[in-house]
Amino acid sequence: MLKAINVTKEFHGNVVISNVNLEVRDNDKVAIIGLHNSGKTVLMEILSGEIKPTQGKVLLDGKKVNNRKIAYAPQIPKFIPTMKVKEVMKYVTDNYDPFLDELGLDKEKRIRDLSLDEKKRLSIALSLPFSPKHLLFDDLSSISNITKEFIRKFNGTIILAHHNLKEVWDLIDKVVIISRGRITFNENKEELLYKIVKYVDEEGEHEIWEKTKEDYAEKILKERGVKFDVLGVTPDEVFLYFYARA
Repeated sequence: MLKAINVTKEFHGNVVISNVNLEVRDNDKVAIIGLHNSGKTVLMEILSGEIKPTQGKVLLDGKKVNNRKIAYAPQIPKFIPTMKVKEVMKYVTDNYDPFLDELGLDKEKRIRDLSLDEKKRLSIALSLPFSPKHLLFDDLSSISNITKEFIRKFNGTIILAHHNLKEVWDLIDKVVIISRGRITFNENKEELLYKIVKYVDEEGEHEIWEKTKEDYAEKILKERGVKFDVLGVTPDEVFLYFYARA
């Protein structure tokens, strides 16, 4: 289990993560969703062990986070541009071919010639010799099918940070929404499935947001003889309506 306990992070007196408590159980598939500057990248850096919280702590299986047990692809990986992929991999293993093959990377390419997606795959490849059971991936914008399939097939816990749900929906089971450094939602993804019930009465037009699995509003309106329409909404619309700026 990866667990954040009362985690707060400040930069130059500005609080960017505020008293976050989060439990990610083994083999959970989780998306951390938030708008730009919501704190999701900083939270990922803390969970991965890349940076330390100002207050609170993060535990992996009850102990201090060990970077080697986590495969982490940061939002913008940093490598020496002139190095070749194989030279980077030699920092962790001389038997790098199987790991590069698994992630579709050319060992002779120089870092400066890699796409952002390839750099993220290289970040992951560096952890594979240590058989990580946790995969943390920050920002899935413009990822390749190779990367997406690796995530899909990864045998362990997955935490994906992104700015929308549409692009990660089929990869995850649970959703954590962060806004202004605070968690505003932490449930199974099905809890973001909603519909809108629209009707008109003597007071004007109305709309009711209701979970897809519920039918309370429809029953009441039917009992009152009020005509209504039911419209579908996407999980991203629910995210923006209820949680993104909470």
